[in-house]
Amino acid sequence: MLAGERVQSPSEPIPSAELEFHPHSFADDAGRLFFRDGELYRGINAEKAPFFSGLFRDGIIQHLVGRGLLIESEPSDLSVEGYGMVLKHRTVPFISYPQEWCAAMLKDAALTIIDLMIELAGRGLALKDAHPWNLVFDACKPVYVDLTSIEPQRGESGWQAYDEFCRFCYYPLILMSHGQERIARALLPEYEGVRRKDLLTVMRGSAPSRFVLSKLLGRGLGSIRSAFGKGPGRGQATQPFLRKVRADIEKIQLPSYEVGANDGTRPSLGSGPSPRPKLRALTGALAELRPASVLDLSRDPDWPSVLAAASGRKVVSLNSDPSRATAIYEMARDDNRPVLPLIIDFIKPTPSVGYSGHYSIAATERLMCDMVLALGLVNKVARENHFNFDLIAEGLSAFSKRWLVVEFARNESRGASRPLALDDFIDSLGKRFRDVEVVSSVEEQSVLLLCEK
Repeated sequence: MLAGERVQSPSEPIPSAELEFHPHSFADDAGRLFFRDGELYRGINAEKAPFFSGLFRDGIIQHLVGRGLLIESEPSDLSVEGYGMVLKHRTVPFISYPQEWCAAMLKDAALTIIDLMIELAGRGLALKDAHPWNLVFDACKPVYVDLTSIEPQRGESGWQAYDEFCRFCYYPLILMSHGQERIARALLPEYEGVRRKDLLTVMRGSAPSRFVLSKLLGRGLGSIRSAFGKGPGRGQATQPFLRKVRADIEKIQLPSYEVGANDGTRPSLGSGPSPRPKLRALTGALAELRPASVLDLSRDPDWPSVLAAASGRKVVSLNSDPSRATAIYEMARDDNRPVLPLIIDFIKPTPSVGYSGHYSIAATERLMCDMVLALGLVNKVARENHFNFDLIAEGLSAFSKRWLVVEFARNESRGASRPLALDDFIDSLGKRFRDVEVVSSVEEQSVLLLCEK
C-alpha cells in the first residue's frame, strides 16, 4: 500500500449524475475533475488508472509535489461509476487565467512548466499539454495542476507539446519583453495563442528588434532540431534541450516597474504606510471583522493590499495597470505574502466564456471574497467612465460575499454635471447591502463607508 493511500471503500460506486463536475476538465480524455462535499477530486478513466497508479507506486507524483511543481494529490477511497480510480487534490483558493497575469507571472509559470518537464524527461515521461492554463497561482506561487497531462515519452521525437509551449509561453514573453504586453495578453486566450507569424508581424519594425527576435528564435528552434534528431535515451535526449530553453526564458528581460507607497518607493509587504485616518479605519475593520479573504479594488497606492496581506488575510488585488500589478506581484513573491495580483479592470471584469463557463469562469464568481476594499475607486470610475452609482454598487456587491469598505471623495463633480452626492451613493449601496455606515471622515475630503450584506 502506498504511503497516504487509503483502503478502497466497499460501498456502492457514486453515480456520476450526483457529482458536480468542474467545467474546465470537459476535454480531458483521461478523466474529469469534480467536487464533493467541498473537496476537489479527479476521476481517472479505467484504461488510464494503471499508469497513474504506477506513478504513485514509484513515488514520482510525491517527488513532484515535494518539489512544489505539482499540486498536492493522493489516491482517495471514493468509488465513482465509470472511473478506475479517484484522486483527491488540494484546492487553491482563487483561480486565475494567463491573460490576467502580468509578464513576470507568465515568466514564472513558463519556468515552472520547463522545470516540471525536466523532472519528467529524466523518467521517460512528458507533458502532453504545455499551455499555462494547466497552472494556477497559489498566491504568488505557480503550480501545475493537470496531473493527467503526464504521459510516457513518445518514441525519440522529443517533446510533442513544445510548439504549444512556444505559442502560449515563449512567444508571448518575447512580445512582452519588447513592450507589447497588451497585444500578448490579448492573444493568449485565442485558440492558437501567439503564432510564430504573429510574433514576426508584431516585431517587424526596428532592426534591433528583428536582430533580438532572430537570435532568440534561432537558438530555440535550432535546439529542438539538434536535441531531438539523435542522442542516447529518451530522457537524456530531451533534458539538454529543455535546459537550453530554460536558460533562454531566464534571459528574457521584462519591463521593470516600481509602484509603491506615498513617496513613490517600493515598500516591503511587511511594512505599512504612516498612520492616518484611512489606515486606522481599515486596520480596525480587518481586526474586528476578521475576513478570511480580501479583494482589493483600490486605485490608491498598494498599501491596502499590503495591509491586508500583513494581517494574514488571503488577498486578491485587481488592477487595470500592469505596472501596479507587477510591483505588487514582485513584492508579494519576494516576501512570500498571500497576495494574488491580477490585471483585471473593475469596469469590465473577465466574463464567462463557453457553455457553462468551460473556457473561462466569470471573475465575479472566481474571485469573490469576504471583504472588498475600494479606496480611490468610486469617484474615478464615476468621473472617467461615466458609471452611475447603481452600476458601481452592483459591481462592488458582485465581488463581495459579506463586507465592503469603500471610499467616497466629497465635493467632486463629473465634468460639467452636478457634484457627486454622498447621499445618492449611499442609497445605491443600500439596495445591495443591508447596513451602510460611515466609519471614517478624512479631513472633510472623503469618507470611508463600511457596508454589510
